Amino acid sequence: MFAFRSIRFGILISCCVVPTLTAQDRPTDAWLTNPVDQRTFDAYLEFFSYGAELSFETEVVSTSTEQGIREELLRFQSTPGMVVTARLYHPPGLEMGDGPAIVYLHGGEPQGKDAGSVIRLNRFLARAGVVVLAIDMLYYGERNDGFFTTFGEMEKHDRLYNNDAEYLEWVQQTVKDVGRSYDFLVGERGADPSRIGLVGLSRGGVVATIAGGADERFGAVALLHTGHFDFFEDGHPAAACPANYIGRIAPRPLFMLNSENDADFLPETAIRPLHRLAGQPNTVHWITGIHGFIGQDDVSVLAEWLRTNLTP
Repeated sequence: MFAFRSIRFGILISCCVVPTLTAQDRPTDAWLTNPVDQRTFDAYLEFFSYGAELSFETEVVSTSTEQGIREELLRFQSTPGMVVTARLYHPPGLEMGDGPAIVYLHGGEPQGKDAGSVIRLNRFLARAGVVVLAIDMLYYGERNDGFFTTFGEMEKHDRLYNNDAEYLEWVQQTVKDVGRSYDFLVGERGADPSRIGLVGLSRGGVVATIAGGADERFGAVALLHTGHFDFFEDGHPAAACPANYIGRIAPRPLFMLNSENDADFLPETAIRPLHRLAGQPNTVHWITGIHGFIGQDDVSVLAEWLRTNLTP
């Protein structure tokens, strides 16, 4: 299910298995044509507030060097009693603070940040000079607490993505974790606060859209293989709808990589309608592979976009 093709041919980050589709008649909602007003949006921001003064209680579990990249496996406290597990990639020959950095959100892989394809993608970005802090989203990777048992698409949607109360709480926590990850990079590792971006893939891209719109500290946002609804979603709360956030990323730069052949986030109902809500400046990079596939040239385009847009 989770395959990797060598970087010569591309990276496949498979987040789910979906049927081949011919129809594009999937659910939609009014927010794609009429996002919430500013007053309502400001009220949503209260969902994502947290205590920035809380101690990180950082624990470095291990350090290693792979392909010249120093990697730290670490843990830090996000909100009271909630610990984020993460992998930090230090580019070769680059001091922290001397280059761009990103927070990275994985897709629906059970292994989270530790999926082989995710590690390979983040090492590629690190070799290109980008510091990467990849975190596990709640219920994934090292934060698997048994909430999911099979990680099948039906289970994930029945238990979380189509469960409005659970999903809103999960989105709230993940957005807080993203904000605390920014704080961690600056306060614990000395990253330049003006050069930190946010990158998310698939389900991580959905949350990155929300976090990027809600947290103006991120200098640039990149969304990979994501959209409004995925194939199995039947709705979500307004406060957890990316359509109400993507336009708020502007005027910060936005990069969107999507596939014309995506059978998970359907181009006509889930991707292009969300693109139309994006502000300026934005870059849309279309590819023809399946959901989750990112070719070598595409990763290079992303790395160059991050370096260009996360400048002092």
